[in-house]
Amino acid sequence: MVRRNILWILADELRASALSCYGGAWGPVSTPHIDRLAAGGTLFGRHYANSPVCVPARTSFLTGRAPERTGVYFNEGAWPSFPLPVRHLTFPEHLAAHGWRTASFGKAHLHAAYRPWQECDETGSGMGDFAALVPADRLQAIVPAGIPSPVGGVFPDDLPYPAEAVTRNALDWLSRAAAEGAPFLLRVSYLQPHTPVLPPARFRCRQRAADWPGHRLPRGGGSLYERTFAAIVGGPDLTQEEMAQAQADYHALVEWLDGEVGRLVEAVDALGLAATTAVVLTSDHGASLGENGLLSKVVFAPQSQRVPMILRAPWAVPAGAVDDGLGEAVDLARTVCALAGVEPDAGFEGRSLLDGPPPEMVFSVVGNGAEGSRASSAANVGLWPDGRGWPRRACLRTRRWRFDMNIRQDGGPVRPENEDAFLADSLDDPDERKNLACRPAEAGRVAAFRRILLDRAAGALEPAFVPAYSAAEVGAFAPPRLDGGGNPA
Repeated sequence: MVRRNILWILADELRASALSCYGGAWGPVSTPHIDRLAAGGTLFGRHYANSPVCVPARTSFLTGRAPERTGVYFNEGAWPSFPLPVRHLTFPEHLAAHGWRTASFGKAHLHAAYRPWQECDETGSGMGDFAALVPADRLQAIVPAGIPSPVGGVFPDDLPYPAEAVTRNALDWLSRAAAEGAPFLLRVSYLQPHTPVLPPARFRCRQRAADWPGHRLPRGGGSLYERTFAAIVGGPDLTQEEMAQAQADYHALVEWLDGEVGRLVEAVDALGLAATTAVVLTSDHGASLGENGLLSKVVFAPQSQRVPMILRAPWAVPAGAVDDGLGEAVDLARTVCALAGVEPDAGFEGRSLLDGPPPEMVFSVVGNGAEGSRASSAANVGLWPDGRGWPRRACLRTRRWRFDMNIRQDGGPVRPENEDAFLADSLDDPDERKNLACRPAEAGRVAAFRRILLDRAAGALEPAFVPAYSAAEVGAFAPPRLDGGGNPA
């Protein structure tokens, strides 16, 4: 058996359109290192998160199981009080059991029961690292009212950029692993371009706010869920200048990330590992940047749910190829096993992206739907307009259609009149702005898709959990203070 290495580069809140190899951005984007990686491998064009929020997404791709099987639906899944319903095997543990050396550097953001790496160093991934080092007036932060974490700003170049420690530590480990010769799985997990969006000044100056549209974007009908979330986050309240600057700053931070990816891939090549090391680049979910006033994630709009997936493995995938078959985050476990040459665990869902036909549908779900649930567990804001808890919402996608609806609220199923269905024709309307759910011609399709999501929800694992917010529960993932004090105590 040939034993292959895996370098897995994971970004947070990286939307596919922010990479020039994916296209579709509204302003100037330059990501030459990631573009080069894609040119040397295969780019997957229709890859989706199984949950458009951090903790359930990360739990799903590590375990190779959908949120309905992990019981983790929102970021409360990392709270100390969260009663994890079941602890599944992860694919790093599976590879370690077969002789692979495993390590992770950077952001983890999982339930405490999941410590799947033989070596793990989270240095450089803290949300409060930036504000703790710099007085607020130097950050020039753009902070929406609803979820007060900077969506734009700058980090001064006269201080070391905290996240560069992730790359530095990973490169040190990679050099040692190459010398030792054992097969390895190395994850390099960046917080960026997640908030706080504070690109180094030398990158911020490459982007001009005038080159970005701000609020001048095409509008769509959306759903009540999306309109309510936009108001909760505070996107519509940003000025035109603030929104345009936030869009520029996000892409400046992506350009910083591109440089770090270049350092990692160049090290693999320089160490003579290119022929035996697969490089996988992806994100846990995307992010909204003003579409219909939206910021952050938590919605199934393409900018939030669609993620980049780029794979370079000369023995497994062609160079310069684009694969437009449907893919989802749970495919990562079986794909990594196939790349490594290891039989996957039978419990891993999804498929290997290396072979087999794509599925007809992929699924995603977000939100606890418990009594008192909030749209943002970190900021403790966001009830439903009538005062009930924030709902759980589920989505299915086919090659042509996206359908999503509320399925659970205040600890029970949602009544039909509160499902707030949304249907988009993704081929005719790639930005998914038009809601077709109320059109009589689509009634049969809506009914069929609704039945699929309700049947799936009926078999979902439910944690015995009612969230009770406290700063201690949120911990390091609370919105960072901007007074030089880092995170709240």
